[in-house]
Amino acid sequence: MEYTERKGLHIHFVGYLNGQSHRSSYLVSRLMGDIWRRVTEGNGYYHWCRFNKNYPVNINHVIHYSDHKAVNDLRYAISYLAKREQKECGIILKCSGLPEKSNRGRPRLDSPLPGICALV
Repeated sequence: MEYTERKGLHIHFVGYLNGQSHRSSYLVSRLMGDIWRRVTEGNGYYHWCRFNKNYPVNINHVIHYSDHKAVNDLRYAISYLAKREQKECGIILKCSGLPEKSNRGRPRLDSPLPGICALV
């Protein structure tokens, strides 16, 4: 959560969708925006960030954990949204954390990316 003179109090949100269940983020994003407008009684604003050729990376597609370029693009996008220098009043709230490692499920065939925990 951050506050700026121009935009007031606001949040940046990056969500992960299961690629086996969702081919596009549009419907989920639209639903979240509609809910946000209701919760804020019409005073809230949301922006679905579609790819723009002027953006340095595109994260609006299914990202496989072994696709190093796509994962690094995601890291870049998240770091861009979390720039400390653009937080005029500092960081107001921090909610990110990593869940405990689970041994459930079958082992992955590809090795995970090095430094994946650096995202949070």
